[in-house]
Amino acid sequence: MAMRAVDIPTSIVQRFFRIDGIRKAMLMAFNLFISIIPLIIITFAYVSRIRRRISLGQVFNEQFHLHGETASVVIRAFPPTYNIIKIASIIAIVSFALGGFDVGSVFQTTFADAWGVPRLRGWRGSVRGVIWFVMVFATFGLSQILQRIPAKNGPLLYAVTVPMVMVMNYVFWLVTPRLLLDKPLAWRDLRPGAILGMLASTGLWIASQIILPGWFSWYGTGFGGVGIALALLSWTYVVSIVWVIIVVISAIMWERSAPLDEVADLVEPNIIGI
Repeated sequence: MAMRAVDIPTSIVQRFFRIDGIRKAMLMAFNLFISIIPLIIITFAYVSRIRRRISLGQVFNEQFHLHGETASVVIRAFPPTYNIIKIASIIAIVSFALGGFDVGSVFQTTFADAWGVPRLRGWRGSVRGVIWFVMVFATFGLSQILQRIPAKNGPLLYAVTVPMVMVMNYVFWLVTPRLLLDKPLAWRDLRPGAILGMLASTGLWIASQIILPGWFSWYGTGFGGVGIALALLSWTYVVSIVWVIIVVISAIMWERSAPLDEVADLVEPNIIGI
């Protein structure tokens, strides 16, 4: 097939821009920022009620080893736990969650366009999007807990937490296509993409510990508390770009390895010609 005659790097670039990957990543980053981060803050507030003196800013400073003016800016950027609980209501939580459902919708569209299949419609698409968003929220929250362990207790514990994060990311990227694609796929067909997603996501998890302290310092010095939000939004955009690239590469890997008749039956003609 013509698709397999094109080298893989060229196919990845062409597919990424054909599905408007930059715009999809921007939409995903925005919705992640306005949904996941507020929900994490609210969840933290309820979980930490037994320790009224601890704040999310303090946790950030400990996790990313922030000191001096940057640490002060971070502390001021996050309200005290009791203030968060006072404004947290069912309406607020639902409004943040609705932003998360938009993330699921954008990611569903990204998968469908990259793999060349119809987008999920009706109640099936909504239910699967909700399940996927819960997975994202749980994965993000657990990854932050696992990141905090070595940050607080010493780098030797990365030997314990990194394998745990890799397993978690592998499961996430193995299950995600089955949830978001309207396409029958065997688990064995999804393993290469899951391995790619595991490596890329774990790399981002490690890189955040190295990159974000500098971003907090740079953005925080220039913009104060707003700068902390800008740093988080910028990193969310990086994560979203990587996610879209993972989806594109996974689709191309499947097309290169699957039987030709299976690809011809399931991939739309305009994608096959890439």
